[in-house]
Amino acid sequence: MILPASLLLAADFGAVLTAAPEFDSTLKPEFNFKGTIAPWVSALISPRLNFYASAGVSLDYREGELKPVLVQLNRTELSWRPAPMAYLQFGRQRYTDSAALVAAGLFDGIHFSWGMSRARLSLGAFYTGLQYKEEAKIIMTERDLTWYNAKLNYDNMDTYFASRRVCIPLRAEFPDLTQRLALAVNAIAQIDVNGSTERGNTLHSQYLETQLIAEPWNPLSLTFAGLVSLMESEDTVGKAILRTGFAASAGANWEVPTSMQDMLTLQLRWTSGRSGDNIGAYLPLSGVSVGEVFTPRISALLYGKAAYTLRPIPAISVEGSFGYFVRTDTETLKDGNLKVGSEARTLGGEFSGNLIWAVQSDVQVSAGGGAFFPAMGDAFRTDTDVRWKLKCGVIVSF
Repeated sequence: MILPASLLLAADFGAVLTAAPEFDSTLKPEFNFKGTIAPWVSALISPRLNFYASAGVSLDYREGELKPVLVQLNRTELSWRPAPMAYLQFGRQRYTDSAALVAAGLFDGIHFSWGMSRARLSLGAFYTGLQYKEEAKIIMTERDLTWYNAKLNYDNMDTYFASRRVCIPLRAEFPDLTQRLALAVNAIAQIDVNGSTERGNTLHSQYLETQLIAEPWNPLSLTFAGLVSLMESEDTVGKAILRTGFAASAGANWEVPTSMQDMLTLQLRWTSGRSGDNIGAYLPLSGVSVGEVFTPRISALLYGKAAYTLRPIPAISVEGSFGYFVRTDTETLKDGNLKVGSEARTLGGEFSGNLIWAVQSDVQVSAGGGAFFPAMGDAFRTDTDVRWKLKCGVIVSF
């Protein structure tokens, strides 16, 4: 088939090659490697209609064995502007709530947004069950965790796909609430459609989130967010259980007035732990986690981080950071080195650093690492070793 010349001129394609070796003290053996080639194609079908598709083929050597070749569909969407202030997306697309406390990543479905003079409204309908499980990171129940940990076997595609859930997000944004304030309100419903007949394995949830961004003066940006969630499940005899969860975050970014475009970043995240029958551990939809070496899910956790980023030259970015972890209950976080039966809450601190070098416009090199020190807290056993990680990566686009 011969395509019109106008369409050929509007199309583009390429591929991204990624190689990422890693040394990790938490796994035996310590060396891991992942290589991925991700072809993509983009086409401007009309001034209002754009198509983008990408896929990935990965080889992963981890825990002393070569995993099965992983093939997956990455971001693939059709974008349409039916009117100047309206935007409609179909397909596999990126979505995150305003404060990144509920969901982050790729989702399959449809998303519509409509801009007004001083506000923007958006509504989506997403499904998670067609994605690769380790990319979606949907772990809300014990059954989800069992599926997630099952080894990939293409003879049984249940070991490939993520937990089947429907997500319906509604967002109202007010970017110019005042000259220096912006507001976003998110209402998100999650519906479990796994169809389980086992008692205690169905979980629905709803989230109401508010985020406020303030810029007291130009180099400083402050962010505050609060969230309340409702978890609907049932026990093993079919009795309905309703639990409320809470989450909050605060952050600051300050562009330090130096010649190297330095930035100081402060971040604080808190989520509720289980407290009685009515307040439960906060549970996000997808695997929102914190940390670089010690990477627990955000559930039942208080996490603070300070980071400093500098650019000695425009092509190089260097970041150093320190984070500290405290659990907000003593039963949600699972780790084999925690003291059994201990009521201690402080988990420890983590130092990390990362360097990114844009060698050319299509070549990027990164290196980083860090260490987590359980001895800086009191919840781990005294014989728990320091956990460390070293990593590097090369990304080539062509």
